[in-house]
Amino acid sequence: MQPSPRVGLLAAAGGTTSTTPALLTGNGTAGGGWLYDLLSKAGVSPSAAHTTVEFVFRPLEVVFVLVVAVLVARYGARLIRRTLGRVAHRAAGRSGSVRAGARSLTVVALVANLWRFFVAVVAVATILGMLGINLTPLLASATVIGATIGFGAQSLVRDYLSGVLLTVEDQFGIGDTVNVNDTVGVVEDLSLRVTRLRSADGTVWYVPNGEIRKLANTSRGWAKAVVDLPVAPEAVLRMRELEDELADAARQVAHRPTFAAAAAEPPEVLGMTDAATDSCSVRVAVRTVPAHRDALQRALRDALVDRLVRLGAWPGLPSPTPSASGTGGTEQAGGDGTGSGVQEPAPGGDGGDGGAARGDGEGPTGERR
Repeated sequence: MQPSPRVGLLAAAGGTTSTTPALLTGNGTAGGGWLYDLLSKAGVSPSAAHTTVEFVFRPLEVVFVLVVAVLVARYGARLIRRTLGRVAHRAAGRSGSVRAGARSLTVVALVANLWRFFVAVVAVATILGMLGINLTPLLASATVIGATIGFGAQSLVRDYLSGVLLTVEDQFGIGDTVNVNDTVGVVEDLSLRVTRLRSADGTVWYVPNGEIRKLANTSRGWAKAVVDLPVAPEAVLRMRELEDELADAARQVAHRPTFAAAAAEPPEVLGMTDAATDSCSVRVAVRTVPAHRDALQRALRDALVDRLVRLGAWPGLPSPTPSASGTGGTEQAGGDGTGSGVQEPAPGGDGGDGGAARGDGEGPTGERR
């Protein structure tokens, strides 16, 4: 069998046939890449063609892929921001919420970052394939590693997914006062994994987002300053008068310059909320904004307690002393106020048991006959 002209040419040049060109640009078959074949047909020696492809054109291809990936990521993210931003702006205008604009910007930025990440993964896979690296074992290993991490770090994955949902749904933001799993505090930081709270006593709490099962946000919309006051049982008979007095005191607090703009509605006296033998409870509420609720609640409590004390309706205070008038007063002749006055003996009596009874104290007439 006659050798092919190409084999004879390689033998004459002192070279040997090799499958190295199979890794060059192209389909990677034994025939070599298209660029290597093109250079060979142009009369370039196999070694020169191999060097040219490996060290000149292949780096240029890698650079080209990187440039295309950067451009696609940048302009794709810009297009996402422009398109989704326009839609989010219209939705925020319809909702009328002050925080809707910030929430839409957060969602748009998150989608743009996901697009960049996707483009980066595709570019890295493309470059590895161009360098002749077989991606099949790599993908199989990545699958196994991903499954292992998924089973071993379920809580971590749950924290991140919960963080994404909290951000998208805008359940709370930095500066809001929230109650998370019976922990009350102000949100100081919010990330995709953990939320940092600071309680009223200065304690810092770190709550993983995946552990947030029950959440109460007291900083959204409107709030009510609610004050429950104990009332002495003796004052129940004049409850209508007490309610009018409490309403007047609450109106004076709500009309103060500090709370006038925050008190959206007149104060409400909701009446008795609890009744017992030793005390009763009366509730007073004022609708306000969340930022002024605590201060308004403290001011209301001070004013209402002061009004109840002045009216003698606060539990534990001594009963008001009635004024002395006629018999039955606090002081009578011939006694110290604990006796019943002078009782004259019955006609014909001998001053015995039916004689005159005096008070405990001695007076001008406090002598026995």
